[in-house]
Amino acid sequence: MTNRRTRWTAAFLLALAVPAGAADDGAADRAPIRLDPAQRQAIGLTLGTAERRASERIVRTTARLDVDERKLAEVTLKVGGWIETLYADYTGRAVRRGEPLLSIYSPDLVTAEEEYLLALETARRLTASRVPEARASADALVRASRERLRLWDLGDVEVAALARRGRAGTTAVIRSPIAGVVIEKAAVRGQRVEPGTTLFKVADLSTVWVYADVYEQDLPFVRVGQEGVLTLPSMPGQRFTARITWVPPLLDPKTRSAPVRLELPNTPDAVLRPETYGTLELRVPLPERLVVPDTAVLDSGRRRLVFVDAGDGRLVPRTVEVGTVADGWAEIRSGLEPGERVVTSANFLVDSESRLAAAESMMGMMGALGMGGGQMGGARMEMGGGGAPPRPEEREVDGLRVAVFPAREPATVGDVPLRVRVRDASGAPVTGATLRLEYTMDMPGMQIEAAPTRELGDGVYEGMVRFTMGGPWSVVVEVARPGTPPVRGRFTVRVTS
Repeated sequence: MTNRRTRWTAAFLLALAVPAGAADDGAADRAPIRLDPAQRQAIGLTLGTAERRASERIVRTTARLDVDERKLAEVTLKVGGWIETLYADYTGRAVRRGEPLLSIYSPDLVTAEEEYLLALETARRLTASRVPEARASADALVRASRERLRLWDLGDVEVAALARRGRAGTTAVIRSPIAGVVIEKAAVRGQRVEPGTTLFKVADLSTVWVYADVYEQDLPFVRVGQEGVLTLPSMPGQRFTARITWVPPLLDPKTRSAPVRLELPNTPDAVLRPETYGTLELRVPLPERLVVPDTAVLDSGRRRLVFVDAGDGRLVPRTVEVGTVADGWAEIRSGLEPGERVVTSANFLVDSESRLAAAESMMGMMGALGMGGGQMGGARMEMGGGGAPPRPEEREVDGLRVAVFPAREPATVGDVPLRVRVRDASGAPVTGATLRLEYTMDMPGMQIEAAPTRELGDGVYEGMVRFTMGGPWSVVVEVARPGTPPVRGRFTVRVTS
């Protein structure tokens, strides 16, 4: 009991001795510890090696199929009239290039056809004329009349048939400009249409586009020309290879992602349908670099550290600079050398012990300076004398300032209402968020428990957790706000028996 009280007193002195904000400065508030083989086995401690190796980053995201905008065509009339016959009479119909879509009666078009026939007859009669200017004028009138019909979407086949027939038709046939599928139909038999009315939209589905939402942290690894593998829930077991053709220059401010576009050839039977959802996987090879298992790195908010095995049972905290984290490995840019061994499990328990060791070292230094004994007792008296409760530790988590603390100090074994205070970078309370707590004691056999929370107001949320034993508990707080990806931060709550 005395040893435990000494440890909690040491932790309190460490909180007094470390300036505000310095708790996240890496290994400054931690001390080397020594664990014998039995203790290591009891807490499930394992080690990994810092080594140079090549790896790859896997970017996996949702994808959506869409039509190729370059292969879209609209059928729009340039004359007014009435639809007489509708050949493409439903949406989704496959059409060939030049296939009739509808026929239309247009007084303007009938007049233009009669003018063309009149110009042909005039040119025929003037063939034997001895006045060259008259023949040239007649030929020019024929060309102008034919060009007018062409600009009104009468093809060469219709114009030739008109010349052979020798009389204007009552209707004109409008044909499909491309081969594809009718994806929009606004035409109805008997409908009155005006110039500029869009009647059909036809899409060539021989190629489809794939839009994949890539988050901003993954965008530096995405390049035009890369290949990705697409899988579809509707076609299990099949994989399609698409190529990136465009990376947007802007992010969506709500999702913090960019819709990267890929191009994918369709199958002969066109089984890849627009608006189908799937999963896209991009594999990005990374060069050889110094890495450790990503479980070895502890993120304190402002600094990242590892515990290095210094031999003879000693574990030494060391601040490291971390680069890319991919495929279960974390790149170490500085702070470690190849071949060094680091702790890869039970990190949080080792970290708690390291902090207590640093506090005890501080207590011994204060005693050597004449600040022990009675003054320490005075500190304990002040703590028990109804003073203000200890200020909760606040950390920065992806732009948010988060603090975790029990509703009643100290936290004890049993059901404990645990509170989370969330503020933005300016210090304003964050309201309307959804918080989730995950907690465990980092030792073999302990499961990760989860607890929902309710909002109390002023950026404070509360969830009921159950601590089954005393000691340091690891608590992960997940904060989800509308329109932004969830953020997670890890905290330590000390529980008394």
